[in-house]
Amino acid sequence: MNENFVILIGGPGRFMGCDKAHDQSWTNYFVPMQLAAIRKLYKKTAKETVHWLVYEPAYIDRWVDDSTITSIESAQSDGYWLHSIRLKAAKNVTKKGAKNYLDRIKQVANSHGITYKGISSPNEFWAYLSGLPGNISRVWYSGHASSNGLMLSLTHNSYCEAVANSSDMLYFASISVRKSLKSKFSGNAVSKFYGCYTSKFAEEWAKTFSVKAEGAVNKVDFGVIDRPSSIANVLERIEQTPTSTGKPDWRAY
Repeated sequence: MNENFVILIGGPGRFMGCDKAHDQSWTNYFVPMQLAAIRKLYKKTAKETVHWLVYEPAYIDRWVDDSTITSIESAQSDGYWLHSIRLKAAKNVTKKGAKNYLDRIKQVANSHGITYKGISSPNEFWAYLSGLPGNISRVWYSGHASSNGLMLSLTHNSYCEAVANSSDMLYFASISVRKSLKSKFSGNAVSKFYGCYTSKFAEEWAKTFSVKAEGAVNKVDFGVIDRPSSIANVLERIEQTPTSTGKPDWRAY
């Protein structure tokens, strides 16, 4: 029987110069899953089909933000807003023959035999799981998160604090409501949630669907995949590398 390995890829917010800690690059949550595919870190079985569920609104907004420097933006400090760096990232995508960030993600998915599906709301994630033919072997996530759930796109409040609109949240509380999906899960594969403070989400996921799941008690840093490390596996590097606030404290349930 066909088994479905679903990876939900959250998106970046628009870059804010007052918040250098988040989303300097549009690739933060896509590249780790790309590298995992290239380096065969999924450890995919012969029965598994890999799906990338991409939260499209975030990448559409970020493309608009990065791909053009407006007259107002050109008058701003480039060192503060990183306009030229972000524009270069957009141009690198078009040089690869892609129209925009989403088109680039589709290119990569196709090159690795991965099924691409764009979604525009958290409810579409649940609907996709429900409608899949065959069983679900595991679910992974890569993106922003908080103790309340998965933040599929980021924005900022008036204090330049990173937050998410409720319409972009896959809430922790929504898991138990979907307990009818339990019958679709099979096997002993581990669901993993790569994001800050995802341990509570992983614990509830494991409890509701009777599967193995993992997540971080504290913050994780996706930037570690670009820095020298003694940990070769980039996913394990995210799980284990301390951040400015301490160890991620990766937990298994």
